[in-house]
Amino acid sequence: MNIILRLIRADLIKLKGTSFYWIHICVPVIGTLIFLWYFSFSLLSSTSKAQGYLEGISLTFPLAIGVVTSMVVEQESIAGKFKEILGTEYGKGRCLISKIFILLFTGLLSTILAIGIFFIGFQYILKQNTLPLNFYIYQTLIIFGSQIFLYLFHLWISFVLGTGGSIGIGIFESLTSALMLTGLGDILWKWIPCSWGVRFSDYFTVHWLNLGIKPNELASIYFGTQNSIVLTILLGILFGVWFKFYEGTKYV
Repeated sequence: MNIILRLIRADLIKLKGTSFYWIHICVPVIGTLIFLWYFSFSLLSSTSKAQGYLEGISLTFPLAIGVVTSMVVEQESIAGKFKEILGTEYGKGRCLISKIFILLFTGLLSTILAIGIFFIGFQYILKQNTLPLNFYIYQTLIIFGSQIFLYLFHLWISFVLGTGGSIGIGIFESLTSALMLTGLGDILWKWIPCSWGVRFSDYFTVHWLNLGIKPNELASIYFGTQNSIVLTILLGILFGVWFKFYEGTKYV
């Protein structure tokens, strides 16, 4: 554990010279303020505004993940063409765990920041909120938990294809997740990881408001939950095995 903590500390120091931390702070703050400004004069209902904001977070996550994961990998390339990973005495596996932890931890904090600021602004400034704090806490966990697969996937893509590949796929995924909000997504969303966040968030909102979930939707939610857990674990295992044979710039 001490070794992993030292690796995490070293990785955090490496990222100080990048915009990694600023992205996790400025994007949620600025994005939330824009939403709150729009909602200050929008005629949508309170629940529709909250749901729309949460959908917006879910839709932007794939692109944001594509950017930050590529920055983590790019920093290793700049630091010495991946020699620190390949030649470390601690083993490549621990280095990978360190990077995954940093990405997930900062991503969770950024999600908490985004939804927390929205709740405060919507509740105490606009005074339009009708949903309790618990609702937003659950949504934070649901939305972020649905993105773990994408963090692992984009970290792997960043090692294989580099920055352009990760960001390009992130853009495509954000557009795809928006498409999955339509009728087409009713069938396909369970198999498309980038749509898990927005779909789970919407279904939870419907459940919370007692708007009624159809029997076929319940089956879809169960199957989607099962898929997300199994595929995330499977990807983690495959990524770990692949990384064991990783040889640096050969794949970048």
